Amino acid sequence: MKTPCFSAAVAAVTFFLSVPGAAMASEEDRAKQLCKDKIRDIYGLTNLRQVWGEKIGNHKYKVHGQAKVDNHKYPFNCKIKNGHVKSFAYKGPNPRYGNHDDGDDSDLGTVLAVGAGLAIVAALAASQDAGDSGGASKPQVNNSVLEDDCHDTLQYRIRDEHDYTARVKIESSRIEGHDLVGDAKVKYDGEHPHHATFKCHFDRHGRVMDSRYHLY
Repeated sequence: MKTPCFSAAVAAVTFFLSVPGAAMASEEDRAKQLCKDKIRDIYGLTNLRQVWGEKIGNHKYKVHGQAKVDNHKYPFNCKIKNGHVKSFAYKGPNPRYGNHDDGDDSDLGTVLAVGAGLAIVAALAASQDAGDSGGASKPQVNNSVLEDDCHDTLQYRIRDEHDYTARVKIESSRIEGHDLVGDAKVKYDGEHPHHATFKCHFDRHGRVMDSRYHLY
């Protein structure tokens, strides 16, 4: 016969083991809901299907889905970080404003493409900025969002190209047209911090199209 103390201990262990998974599921569900709310609000879409999320960092999710319009399906996605929508994209007609194509169907596609070659990113940047007036206007998002996305892009690149333990901390930044430039510290496990200068280029929607850095 199991004693009351033993049963209580088993129940406690079971509870603590189940909480992290439940919390993660809840956080992912919240990310999916935030994305759906944003897509509905911005584009006037209502029939959203096949919505799923993937964890891409600490409290950071990429949400994918499809919107059904006139019996056709069109992709959308969002980047959610710390319970906030950081970026979003939709490729298809917009019922609220007539036919509309938001361009790139993957707001993070260019970030991942950086490791494959800057030529791809440069071509995308040129096509995205074709309608801008000489690059004089600033991206249509606030500076904190630009800095956050630039940080993620730089950290991804440095981990891919140098050391997977790299942690980037932006020390200072400023906007120059469609570029965010500044200084950062880069730390690796077991090594002294490195100083870095960086530049991230954004399109007019505030999405990272290119990035460069130099480590000292």
